[in-house]
Amino acid sequence: MKKLLAGFMALAVFGLIFGAVAAYQGTPGPNPEVERSAAMTYARGMGHGNGGMMAGDGTPYMGLGVKSANLTGVDVDPVEVADYLAQVTVEEFTNNRGITVQKLVYEGDHIGKVVGDYDLTQLSIYAAYETPNGVKVFLAYDGNIVGFVLMK
Repeated sequence: MKKLLAGFMALAVFGLIFGAVAAYQGTPGPNPEVERSAAMTYARGMGHGNGGMMAGDGTPYMGLGVKSANLTGVDVDPVEVADYLAQVTVEEFTNNRGITVQKLVYEGDHIGKVVGDYDLTQLSIYAAYETPNGVKVFLAYDGNIVGFVLMK
C-alpha cells in the first residue's frame, strides 16, 4: 500500500512540475514591437505628460484626438467671440491643486474652459481652428493660452 501511495505522490509531483513548465512556456514574453510603439508615442508627445501643446514633430496638438495638421485655421471676428462669451454661463471651481477652473456652459452644453481666475472680457483670441464639432477658439491673457471655447 505504501508503494502505491508513493507512486501516486510521485506521479502528482511530476504532473505539477510538467504542468508548470508547460504553462510557463505558453505565456508570451515581452513584445518588443509593442514596447517600441508605446515609447515612440510618448516620444512624439502624444501620450501622458506631453508637456505642452506641441507634438514631437512640431505640429500643435489640439487635444481633439487629431493633430492640427488635419485642422484648418480660420479667422474669427473678435466681436462675435465676445458676444458669444457674454452669453455663456460660468461654472467655477477650484481643483485639488488649488487652481481655479471656469467651465463655460452654453445652452446646457459644456463648450470650453478657462484655467485661472480671469474675467472673460479681458481675454483675447490666440488662434481659431475649424474642427469637426465647430470652431475651437483659443483664449489668451497677456499672450499665454488660458483656455478655449467651442463655437458651434
